[in-house]
Amino acid sequence: MSTAAAIPTPGFDDPTLDAQRVFRAVLDALAHPGRRYPLRVPPVPPTAFGPGLAAVALTLLDEECSVWIAGAAGDDPALAAWLSFHTGVTRAARPADADFVVVTRASRPALADLAQGTDMDPHRSTTVVLDVRDLDAAVRLTASGPGIDGTVDVDAPWADAAFLDEWRANTARFPRGVDLLLVEDDHVSAFPRTTRLAVSDTTTEA
Repeated sequence: MSTAAAIPTPGFDDPTLDAQRVFRAVLDALAHPGRRYPLRVPPVPPTAFGPGLAAVALTLLDEECSVWIAGAAGDDPALAAWLSFHTGVTRAARPADADFVVVTRASRPALADLAQGTDMDPHRSTTVVLDVRDLDAAVRLTASGPGIDGTVDVDAPWADAAFLDEWRANTARFPRGVDLLLVEDDHVSAFPRTTRLAVSDTTTEA
């Protein structure tokens, strides 16, 4: 293997400033559920992640946390080398052991199977980083709760048949429970565990 082939692709153009901007976007998304915020993305992201997931990984992952990655991306050697080089993150063997899980709609574990935190340390729960690129909007949800003025309607092609029931149980576990980041090619939105979700044409909350 040549030296050039062994060197992972670059991260951010300006690691400090770009990471700060992405971190602010993630914080704003969690503070204002359902709103989309633009991401500063790396110029050459790993193919298995794409620009948005790469930006979130460069910002949130480090040697003090663990990540579990679903599917083919989890087995991709180029992505593994890139994450190790740029973040030093530990790879968890199981989603239940991870601080972050990076998943698709099809590969998402049941929310109840992830780390929930404790009443004393709710921050020790898993954050679900959901890849929502290239999904067709088939479901529309109404969100309410802290950070939302009244309600907000959002397209949710990532919400499969099981999701609303799982999310209802997740919000009921507060202060325990998982938080959800929704990552597109160059935008992020979020639903923290405090957000209530319902199908838009019903009055049933989750």
